Amino acid sequence: MSSFALKYPFFILMMCLFVIVVGVTAVTGMSVDLFPEVNIPVVVVATFYAGMPPQQIESDITNSYERFFTLGSGIDHIESRSLPGVSLIKIYFQPGTDGNAAVSNISNLAMANLRRLPPGTLPPVVLKFDAANLPVCLITLKGQGLNETQLKDLAQFTVRNQVANVPGASVPQPYGGRYRQIMVYVDPVKLEARQMSVMDVVDSLNKSNLILPAGDVRIGMKDYNIYANSQVPVVDQINDLPLKTVGNASVMVADIGHAVDGGQLQTNIVRVDGQHSVYIPVLKQGGNSNTITIVNGVKKAVANLLDIPSVLRTNVVFDQSAFVKIAVKNVINEGTIGLCLTALMILLFLGNVRATIAGVPSIRWCLAAWRLPCRGLSTTRSLFLRTSSVTWRWASRRRKLPSREGKRCSSRFWLQLSAPVSSSSLLSFCSG
Repeated sequence: MSSFALKYPFFILMMCLFVIVVGVTAVTGMSVDLFPEVNIPVVVVATFYAGMPPQQIESDITNSYERFFTLGSGIDHIESRSLPGVSLIKIYFQPGTDGNAAVSNISNLAMANLRRLPPGTLPPVVLKFDAANLPVCLITLKGQGLNETQLKDLAQFTVRNQVANVPGASVPQPYGGRYRQIMVYVDPVKLEARQMSVMDVVDSLNKSNLILPAGDVRIGMKDYNIYANSQVPVVDQINDLPLKTVGNASVMVADIGHAVDGGQLQTNIVRVDGQHSVYIPVLKQGGNSNTITIVNGVKKAVANLLDIPSVLRTNVVFDQSAFVKIAVKNVINEGTIGLCLTALMILLFLGNVRATIAGVPSIRWCLAAWRLPCRGLSTTRSLFLRTSSVTWRWASRRRKLPSREGKRCSSRFWLQLSAPVSSSSLLSFCSG
């Protein structure tokens, strides 16, 4: 092999350059995360029925779905929880099962079993979940003069839609705030005086605020679009809607109560610096998602938000990419120290600077060449929080080396150098 390398030096040089370029490209294109990809797909089925107690949820919805989901293929086991108004079922599949196929299979079974559930049950929500779906950061929203309803609307319909475009990010519903809801408060005494009930008010309001497409009309040579005035554009106009007509007089909403632009009952509260706030969690999707890339994309999207009021203040907190960056930096530093100590040991034993300069790059070439087959096997670069050591080993063939006294000696070298790695970071290459 040595004679071949000496005979064709340019070929060896080009092969080394090829290995370096392709190896560096393979390493930079790999995902970097705290944990490796775990291919154990889990499908979550959430079914809602408002007001139903947990006992009936379990007997009428959860048990029915559990028996029906046994028709699926590749299922390992099923877990379920029955809560007031909601049924949560987790279907665990065998390792190696295609997650997309599992979601499609469970979705078909869930919709097929919907007709057997109690009338009024909402269609189930089927989601894919795996160990890689971890929160990577939180987006907080606050603003002087903005109430919790306005913050909820901004987070739900403006900020969330723009952040959801970040590749690899999954943005669920925001936490905190209140959903906007138009409330009509009525006086029971005034209702009784006018011989009306609460359901009369509800029916009249539903009939007075309709989504009614009116179509078009052709008059002569022209075709006109017709827009029906069937919806109330302003909350205050609800007070002028007629509820009942007695003789020549009409009973308006203002006669028995008033309309308020309010919100639903609040179930969670978020405060940032003592102010009313809302936060949006950002989750990492499975596959080749990169935590650092996701967080950087979220920060860029938050910094360039459109159609938001000037008083709104957004911030990215709970940044998990900081731990990944610190771990990567520690591993690079420790690897560099190990490489330098290896070069020092080679220099001490060989006593030849030229051989040391030629040997140190070969270690990096070997690492770069080792990445090529790993890239083909969909390897993932992960950071494990455990204590270990990086061991550099180098062996030389038996050769004649000059001694300090000018004599020749025969020696075999096996050098091992261990550099401790902190418990917060160890760069490992694991098969995905």
